[in-house]
Amino acid sequence: MLEVNNLAIKTRQPILHDFNYQFLPGQFYQIAAENGLGKTSFLRAITDLIPIATGKILLDGKSYSQNKEKVFFFESSDWLNPNLNSLDYLKFVKKMWNSSASLTAEMEFLGVQDYAKVPIKKYSLGMKQKLLVAMYFVSDAEYYLMDEITNGLDEKSRNQLYDRLSQEVIKKNKCIIMTSHYSSELRIVNSHRLVLDKQMMREVPE
Repeated sequence: MLEVNNLAIKTRQPILHDFNYQFLPGQFYQIAAENGLGKTSFLRAITDLIPIATGKILLDGKSYSQNKEKVFFFESSDWLNPNLNSLDYLKFVKKMWNSSASLTAEMEFLGVQDYAKVPIKKYSLGMKQKLLVAMYFVSDAEYYLMDEITNGLDEKSRNQLYDRLSQEVIKKNKCIIMTSHYSSELRIVNSHRLVLDKQMMREVPE
């Protein structure tokens, strides 16, 4: 369980105030907000990339630093080294997360195998996003934190991803937190929708 208690986040301006929530295994959570209101900052706060103003974040009863192998978060394709390739990243993730996932199967899922050894500097946005998706599934982490992961994906790939995320929730008991602009088309089981607005985040009916 990812437990958030009395959380406040402030960067150049206040982002979130007094947020309390429990993100549970076997559940999918979508966080919706206008651009610039702090969706990414919330994920960064969970993973210690930015400090929190007040409150506490516990991952299965421990701090993120004590349990970070349970979480996979790769913020955006901007983090990718353009001189490396898909295979470089996927092998690294598999090793660092001590995963038993199949590299071959995950590269085939959205077609990454077609350009696995091509330098990332030659990728389109869609190709980069497919690599990011493959990295999540190769990690096989208990918690996926996905920030606008569907950007650049075509409709077919998005639907494939949503179906797979449902399976990850049902069969592997994953806790998945995802920010996305495609709220109307999300069809994922055990889903919850949270809205971030005016420095407050709350769950709203589907």
